[in-house]
This record gives sequence, C-alpha cells and structure tokens, in this order.
Amino acid sequence: MAKQEPTNRLSECTSPYLLQHASNPVAWQPWDDTAIELARKLDRPLLVSIGYAACHWCHVMEHESFDDEETAALMNEKLVCIKVDREERPDVDALYMAACQVMTGQGGWPLNAFLDPHTLKPFFAGTYFPPKQGHGRPSWTQLVIAMSDAWSGQRDGLVNNSDMIIEHINKMAGDSSSDEVDLEELIEAVTEGSVQHSLKLFDAINGGFGGAPKFPHPMELEALLRYGSDESRKAVEVSLRYMAGRGLFDHLGGGWHRYCVDSAWAVPHFEKMLYDNALLLPIHTRALRDGVGDQSVHQRVIQLTLEWLKREMLDPNGGVWSTLDADSDDGTGHKEEGAFYVWNPEQVESALGVQDGELACSRWTITKAGNFENSGSSVLALSDVGELSEEKEEKIRLALLKKRAERARPGTDDKVLTSWNGMLLVALTELEGDLASEIGEHVTQGLLERSTNEDGSVLRTWRGEIDGGPGFLDDHAWAALGLLNWGIATDNETCIKRALSITKRLLEEFSDTDGGFWLSTSNHGELPIRQRCETDSAVPGSTSIVVRLISNLLGIWPAHEESDSWRTYAMDSISKLGEGLKQRGPAYWSLLNASQDLLRPWAVWHIHHDGTEPEELKQLRSTAGDRQLVISTQSSSDGKDRGDAPWMAWLCEGMSCKPPITESSDLSW
Repeated sequence: MAKQEPTNRLSECTSPYLLQHASNPVAWQPWDDTAIELARKLDRPLLVSIGYAACHWCHVMEHESFDDEETAALMNEKLVCIKVDREERPDVDALYMAACQVMTGQGGWPLNAFLDPHTLKPFFAGTYFPPKQGHGRPSWTQLVIAMSDAWSGQRDGLVNNSDMIIEHINKMAGDSSSDEVDLEELIEAVTEGSVQHSLKLFDAINGGFGGAPKFPHPMELEALLRYGSDESRKAVEVSLRYMAGRGLFDHLGGGWHRYCVDSAWAVPHFEKMLYDNALLLPIHTRALRDGVGDQSVHQRVIQLTLEWLKREMLDPNGGVWSTLDADSDDGTGHKEEGAFYVWNPEQVESALGVQDGELACSRWTITKAGNFENSGSSVLALSDVGELSEEKEEKIRLALLKKRAERARPGTDDKVLTSWNGMLLVALTELEGDLASEIGEHVTQGLLERSTNEDGSVLRTWRGEIDGGPGFLDDHAWAALGLLNWGIATDNETCIKRALSITKRLLEEFSDTDGGFWLSTSNHGELPIRQRCETDSAVPGSTSIVVRLISNLLGIWPAHEESDSWRTYAMDSISKLGEGLKQRGPAYWSLLNASQDLLRPWAVWHIHHDGTEPEELKQLRSTAGDRQLVISTQSSSDGKDRGDAPWMAWLCEGMSCKPPITESSDLSW
C-alpha cells in the first residue's frame, strides 16, 4: 500500500494566519494529532513553522519560499509541515522559541523548528532563511535537505541533540529560589539595581533604551515612573515625548506601531498590535496623573488611540481584534510594508491643495527626499508650525485621514484574544470620558458573553461565531484582572463575580505545588515540557499578572475568607524566583511592579452612596496613585453602612479604617 501523503489542510482552520497559508503549495497541517501521527507514520521530521498574521518577515518567507512550487515540492517530499499561529498556541511557541534561543542565541518570527516526530523534541531551530545562500545563512532548501539527510543518516546524533536541548530548557526553568528570602528587601534591592541599569541605557537624545532596533518597553517605563526620582521621571518624559512625536505613533489615525528600526524613532515596523496599545495607554495615563511631561502630548495620543480602536478594531459581537498588518497593496498590485501610512508632498497637495498641503508637510515633516527606504515618501513625525491653530490642524488631519482611507487597507487579524482584551480593559479602567467607557463596555461584553463562563473557564480566542481552544494562564489572569478592575470602577457585580470565579479556577488549574504558575494546565497535550511564563517579553510575564490580580483582590478585600490563600500563592511565586530575580532583574519588570503593590499596604476609599456619587470622586480617582483604589458602590460591603446619609466614605489601609466621613471636602489622599 502506498504511503499516505499530506495535503494542505489549513482551509479547515479559522486563524487568519493559518488561512494566509491555505493556498500555499506546501502541504501545511495544523498542529493536531492527525499531523503528528502522519509524521510518525511517514517517519519524517516535523517542521513546525510559527508566526502570526501581522508578521512582515513571515510574509517575506512565504513569498520567497512557501509559495514557490519547487521549494514546496521539496518540503512535501522530505518533511511533514505544520503551521502554528503563535497567538493561538503560546505553549508551542514558547517551547520552540526557547529551543531556538538555546541553539542560536536569538529568536523571532517566523520561527522554524525541526522536530523528532516521535518525541516532539526539537533538534534544530532558526528564524528566517532566504531562498538563496548568503550573509552567513544557508538557503531554505539547503536547510531542508540537510535536516532530512541528517534524520535519515545521523538520527542518533539528532536524538541526542534534542534530548540535550530539552534538558537545558528544563534546567533554565528550574527552581532558582533562595533558602531564606526577605521578599520586601529582595524586591527593593532588585528594583534599585534594575532602575540604575535602565538609566545607564537611557538614550537622552532620542528617548528609549539602547540603540536600533528600538522598542517601547512599557513595563520598564512603568517601573521608572514608580521609582519617581528626577532622573527616572526625566527618562520617562523624554521617551514618551519622542515615541509620541515621531514615527512610532500613527499621527493621522492613532495607535502605536510595533517598534522602530532606527534609534531615533523615525521609521517603524508598521504592524499595530493590540497589546502594544493596551500597554502604552496606561503609561500615558499615569504620566498625565503624575505630572510627567506635556499634558497635551498624553491627551493627544490617548484620544487618537481610542478613536482608532473604535473606528477600526471593534468586533461586532464584543471585544477588540488582534492586529493590523504592516503590509498593504502599494497601488500597483504589490504588497509593501508601510504603503498605507507613508506620504510624499505631491500626494498631500493633491488631497489638500497647495496651501493646506504645505502646512501639512511642515507639521508632519513630509519632504521630497523622504525618510522611508529611498522611496521619496515620509513616515509622519510632528514638527512645530507656529501659524497652525489646533482647529486648523485637526481639519487637515481629518482630511488626510479620509484620503488615506481610500488606500488599500492592511490586513486585519480579526480574531479576539482573551488575554489582550483583558489587558485593554485594565487600561480603559484608568481612563475617563465617554469614549473610553464605550469601548470598555464593548470589551466587557465580549469577555462576559464569549470569552469566559460562570464556572471560571476561559477561552483563548474566538472569531466570528467559532470559539477557539481553552485559555492559558495569561488569558485567565488578564480576564480576571480586567473584569475585576472594570467591575469595581463601574459597580458591576456581574464582572466582579466572574473575576472571582476565574481566579478560583486559575489557582486550581495553573498553580505549581512548589510555588509559581504554569503556562498551561496539566492537560497540556503532547509537548515534552510544561512551561512557565515568568519573564517579560513584548507583554508582561503571566505570573506577574497573577500577582497583580491577587494584590488588587487583597487591596479590595483584605479580610476575605480566601485572602490568606491568595497571599500565599502570590508570595510563593515570588520566592521561587529569588535567585533568578537577583541575576536578571530587568527581565522581570512587570513582576517587580506587581510585587511592590503586593508587599505594601493599599490605601482604599470605600464610598457607599444612594446612586449619586459626590462630585469630588472624579478628582479622587484622577489623583489615585499606585496602591490606591476607589471603590464606589450602592451596596454595602464589609459591614460598612451609610444609614440614612446620601453617601458615606471610609479610608482604609489594610485591615484598619479611619472613621467615616460625609463631607466631600475630606475626600483626598
């Protein structure tokens, strides 16, 4: 009987990234038992190629190699090829990315890992490979042939190599705790050392940290804001000013791009990720609250980003979509990175006329020479134009935005990720105004009706009418934190109850008896390692969000029947990382920030009212800092009863509360 040969099965999937590859001549498989068993039956190496829908270099490699008939035929002959959306399967991505970093010292996407099909252990991993050999890299076809030949003729060596890689990853994830740790002293010392390290890397000329490529690093900026020295505040002010004023930010439509390829924030990698925007919004909110930098800068980027989310990213069924691609049709039928966003003077004057066109070019630094890949086009950046009023600037901006909308749009990854939506809801909770409230209610609808259930179970994703698989640690943690914070801010009992049920399930299914939390549940499938997610990447490490969630729960309900248990879970997860924190503090910015909130008492205003809040509450909320909460509700809690008074307020710290007040002038921190 002839061997069963694979065919491309990605048309059966719902992931936009997988669907991008459904028409490739490569016989791509989704990650499932069918694909794995086929590789075992054919006794071929498994190629696991991992990316995401907005990944520019994923598109490049697809065009160069995966769409090429000869290359595809070779891959189909030598391998069984699996495509994975890293946003759907963070566990698969995390394992093989760790392997890539062990083998090559670097990582990124597309990630291409070659596995032993019988153990799913990797024996080689890398990122992008060109169609022709060059720059110290083999061609993709050379690599495919080499891996296949090694599997046939040097299998024992590959198996030994894969065993050593897995052993190394296991050791890296092992217990690094100290025997005796004073957590408060540990966090203080590691924070101090990490802040000083950050300040040494600070780019005083352009803002940000280090050189090109330059990323926004929101968790690091939050830590510097919290630290509060003149030097750290200055680093935040300069960084936010240039990140908001140059190419990283979309000045017409709102929202931040992924990162910049240069050190001066001039030219971005144009994809827009929901998580970047969800993490940068609260940094500007806090800087505004703390008086760091120009208020108008913070207000502008917050407003434009909210407008972008409402205009382009809301799913009709609730929730917010994941990403916008970097690439789009340049008007000639070819997809080019940044084509949707860049302008030349002729295009501007054609849209606005000569006079307004000159003003626009001056305001957004659009020149004949350009600054984008020798194209004569410019990435927009703000420049002072004295004669341009705010009203005139807004009129011109809207006119250019309308004209831009006529261009071919970048692709949208229209799946809803629970973790990123919870992350956005946390950010929206800190914002005021009707637009933030409107988007927040929309996100809440998606989380309550599609992503989470009353029993605390959480989905990873959903798209259209189709639900994705079960959620991971970050989905549970962010959903619980977002719903908790939103529920407290809006006096929504349903949100609060759902947050508590998710928390209960999270602690039951993801906690390690030795301390800390796993990325996946014990029913994690075939993968050879069950991993953690403690260090930050582009997003905070999931463990830090659990600590932050528990910290908020303890701040709200210090006398809750589960409070001792909550605290133990959080403290043990920090203790387990004792030595790791000392050695690699800057890898744990989010955990350091969350730990500070956990280890110090919260100041909480409890306001019990008859349906009408005191006017001063708005000011009280806007001035709340770290470890400060405002809880305003019509229902009594913790024995606090206003009696016949229209409202009554208690300021509490931990288990101790001051006498109640009824004078609004006393509502202050």
